[in-house]
Amino acid sequence: MKQRLYVLVLIGIVLTNSNLTLASNTGIREKQLEEALLQQLHSSIVSALKSIYKTEYVMFGCKQISSINTLVILKNQDKESIRADAMHGGTYFELTISLCNVGSKEDYVELYFKNDTPGANYYLVDYKITPKD
Repeated sequence: MKQRLYVLVLIGIVLTNSNLTLASNTGIREKQLEEALLQQLHSSIVSALKSIYKTEYVMFGCKQISSINTLVILKNQDKESIRADAMHGGTYFELTISLCNVGSKEDYVELYFKNDTPGANYYLVDYKITPKD
């Protein structure tokens, strides 16, 4: 019984310390959120690069979210409004993903994604390729 209580107290201390670290260090929290979103977008990123470079396999070095724009869909009384996940007054996002060392020429690429669809799925809107040289 004492061992079980000791283990529970130890787990509580570890969890409390982890939460305090995350809450007090917003830089770490922001980085974790960025990594989580990039992980969710990975298949969209790879699919976009395959389409752009017209290849089956795509390699890139680094990736980061360089900008996030939050937009709100306003309800228009006279016309139909754009449908988004949260209809009429819903929020959607535009993301810019920056990638380095893309493809055989190791280009820098910016991918522009949006999620203003009913399912809130991100899709490629545009891209920009900057040669490494």
